[in-house]
Amino acid sequence: MNDLRISITILVSYVIAILGVANIDEFQESYIDFSPIFFVLIAIVIFSELILVSLLIRSGVKLRYYSVIIFWIIVYAVVWAFYSSSRTTIEVHVIQFLLLILSAILAYDVGRRIGEMDKTLEGLSSSAYPNRARDMQSSRDLIAAEITRSRRYHHPLSLLTIKLEKPKGKEGWRELESLASDMYERFAIAKVSQILSDLARSTDIILYDRDGQFILLCPETNLNNISILAERMEAAVEESINARIDWGSAAFPDEALTFEDLLQAAQKRLATPGVKKISDLSTNEEA
Repeated sequence: MNDLRISITILVSYVIAILGVANIDEFQESYIDFSPIFFVLIAIVIFSELILVSLLIRSGVKLRYYSVIIFWIIVYAVVWAFYSSSRTTIEVHVIQFLLLILSAILAYDVGRRIGEMDKTLEGLSSSAYPNRARDMQSSRDLIAAEITRSRRYHHPLSLLTIKLEKPKGKEGWRELESLASDMYERFAIAKVSQILSDLARSTDIILYDRDGQFILLCPETNLNNISILAERMEAAVEESINARIDWGSAAFPDEALTFEDLLQAAQKRLATPGVKKISDLSTNEEA
């Protein structure tokens, strides 16, 4: 945490120093007249590094300083070729380039530390509440195999989407510092994952995405059974951590024939209160 705080302080101080020097008229007239496109590039570099680097590292992608430097060398060369002003000398280009690369390195360091902190928090929450949830993106082959098996043997299969709702009011999650609040949310999601793992059958596939949404793929399960399972999970989560979950479901092959279509149908019900109760829908259809 101290390293992250130091990295952020250095980056902010660096940006303030550049903007401060650029606003000194005597300095620009006597020494360096920075190009306006240079400040645009600085902003793009910092924002992109802070956002993308942390996301990539959290996803398991390994990045190195030299790859970041090479990328921004290419970007600056392209910008220099197409937007270079005739008043900008070679010396100014070199200084702008060095400052840009330094900005990329400092922003990369902050983004890397944020990504590593996110991975550490995820690891801590997962180890605190062991579960068998899988990452949805890395489980595509397993999903396709289950869909194919259900299609080949004409067996029912249902999909359930579950998303944890943040409680509101004094009895819900209390707003502490931003880090404490984030840690609380991560541990709550991990606890929900453990509850789902305990209530789901061994044949059910539990998936999760980067938005904290769970997807249960339940072979040999019809609409009524998936509704009962969802309501049991809803009650268990509320009793365990004093929080609510929102859920929606869809059935194969009655409502969709592919995983993506099943997921879209379930998410539509997830976002539409009062439409997610499949048992209610089935009762209405029979009536």
